[in-house]
Amino acid sequence: MNKNGFIYGSVFMVFMNFFMRIIGFAYDIFLSKLLGAEAMGLFQIGMSTLMTFLIITISGIPTALTKIIAEENSKSGSNNAEGIFKLTFIFNFFLAILLSGILIFFSDIIATKMLKNQDMILGVYFMVPAIIILSLSNVLKAYFYGMKNMVTPSLAQIIEHLTRFIIVLAILYYVKPTDPIDGAIIALLGISIGEFFDLLWSYFFKKHLYKKKKSSYKVSSIPLFLKLLTMAVPLTIAGSFQVVFRFTNTVLIPNRLMAAGYSSSEAVATFGRIMGMAMPLIHLSFIVTSALVLNLIPSLSEQMALKRYREMKRDINLSIKATILISFPLAAIYTVFSKPLAVLLYSDAKVGPYIYAMGFGTILMALQHTISGALLGLNRQVQDTINGIISMVIRIILIYVLVGDPRFGINGFFIAFYVSMIITIILDLIVLRSVIKLNINYIDILGKPILATLFMIGAIFLTTYDLSNLQNPSPIVFISSLLVGTIAYIFILVLTKAVPKNFFRRFFKSK
Repeated sequence: MNKNGFIYGSVFMVFMNFFMRIIGFAYDIFLSKLLGAEAMGLFQIGMSTLMTFLIITISGIPTALTKIIAEENSKSGSNNAEGIFKLTFIFNFFLAILLSGILIFFSDIIATKMLKNQDMILGVYFMVPAIIILSLSNVLKAYFYGMKNMVTPSLAQIIEHLTRFIIVLAILYYVKPTDPIDGAIIALLGISIGEFFDLLWSYFFKKHLYKKKKSSYKVSSIPLFLKLLTMAVPLTIAGSFQVVFRFTNTVLIPNRLMAAGYSSSEAVATFGRIMGMAMPLIHLSFIVTSALVLNLIPSLSEQMALKRYREMKRDINLSIKATILISFPLAAIYTVFSKPLAVLLYSDAKVGPYIYAMGFGTILMALQHTISGALLGLNRQVQDTINGIISMVIRIILIYVLVGDPRFGINGFFIAFYVSMIITIILDLIVLRSVIKLNINYIDILGKPILATLFMIGAIFLTTYDLSNLQNPSPIVFISSLLVGTIAYIFILVLTKAVPKNFFRRFFKSK
């Protein structure tokens, strides 16, 4: 990768992720309005179940494949990437078939015990094609990322989001399901619909763009595949714990809420408001961090192989700074304007307190995502896995103890969330600093974004007077005020030189 390869790739991915996240965010909003809180809760439970079966094929294996292909592609004349891709593709296909068989075998138990209704068994069956398609499409994406091709997988994801948005919402609009179970089943079907078009696009362009060529450097794919499995195991374990943790949340939170005095319907609806409505807002910062991480992992892997330590520090510092710049203003908007956001986006004032409570989590989740990506690129996946396990265990214990206590209720979840996230970040930073000594300018990275965020909030209030107390905010007024705030934020960043004059020139000018 050339000197500016990481920057070029990251900027492109930010723009592509922006469109993808906006489409996905709009889908979540319309889905929430058409289904309601209880159906969204059922859908989130179904998603957690699906991810539990998918974790083996989409967690460690694609990430390890990206790293190996990036390393092999950096070797002049190497054609090993094709061999390891084909072997991994076949392996994931048969693994997905096996997992689908297990899902079908336990479908009755999953529907009645996990999804709480035998009528949800159709939704369980709809997970089978999703398992197979996602397992294959993730291998294709990993290949493209390893080849430094960010265009094809990004367009594939946009196509996936668009087709799911159009087809699923059209079905929901035409059918108009009144039963939350029917709505949740249609939403689960939508996963396979979108991913099918993603897979078609990726496979077609893989065949079109990368044709087999003669190479002076080629070894058997078996040793590389064994290396891939060695790298994938700790990543899969980490991913497994994350998915098990998410699934535990899915089961534990509603049950503990009922222990605290909530009815079954209230518990599922509360879970749906947090995971299906508030959480998509918190994940908006991933527009930037996902792009950074996807580029950071292969970039650091290649730089480690070439011993380019200066470039490694530059990329990590740039990633952390970009993460702070995007997450601080979002966190401020969520906490200050949680009520109008809930009414404007979801027509549900009850979501407001959850957006407020999760607001500052935007910063923590974005920062942890970026630091974790850096550790993976530096081959510190084992330490990252251990840190994740420690924080997850702490979160589960706190959720069990606090959420079931009537004095805390759902507030116990927020306490557990923040405590575990802070612990994860501290542990990851300790590992990162032990590998590479970063020279961090805290005034530049933290002080300037905080100052700009304060000016942004002030500008929003000046244009809307007291937006936080409006019961029915006008979309035009709200969007206009956010635009004014965004301009004020960028102005202060430029004024304080948090964004240097030649910052954007680096994206488009080779050196």
